[in-house]
Amino acid sequence: MARRHWAEVRNSLEQELLCDSLKGRVRYFATRYRKTHDGIGRVCVLVDETEIINMPFSIENERYNETRKRKKYETDKSYNDIHKEVCEDFAKKGLYYPGDFGVALDEFLSANIQDALQSSNYIVRMLAIMDRRVGKRTLERIKPTISDLPEWLQFFYTLRFDNDCISG
Repeated sequence: MARRHWAEVRNSLEQELLCDSLKGRVRYFATRYRKTHDGIGRVCVLVDETEIINMPFSIENERYNETRKRKKYETDKSYNDIHKEVCEDFAKKGLYYPGDFGVALDEFLSANIQDALQSSNYIVRMLAIMDRRVGKRTLERIKPTISDLPEWLQFFYTLRFDNDCISG
């Protein structure tokens, strides 16, 4: 996929791909602090000007430290396996590193909408549930299945259901 500027991607997410009922309510924010030694930054998703997901650079350090801490006690597992588990645990809490958003965005933009709705990556699912290509019948079919999702992700599903008047 050709590399695009963030302004183009954000416009696509907020205008072209976002369902009509959420336009003007959902915004994406990304920045990089260039004067820092390693160009750290953050990404966040805002709904009605409230940050729902904040992906700060510091999460990577927290994931690394948690992996090291668990490795001391779980000697039968590889460092990579433990790190993967830590990242999954953080994802369930909605704690992501800014680079995770880029990976999810690439997956979302290259997948068909049905695959995106079933993705194991929760950010991809968040982007998909707010997509205009997801119709009311699909929303009705999905609604009973959201109780197993992390709370932060349920927020986005409920936001979409409520704004598209999906009962049940």
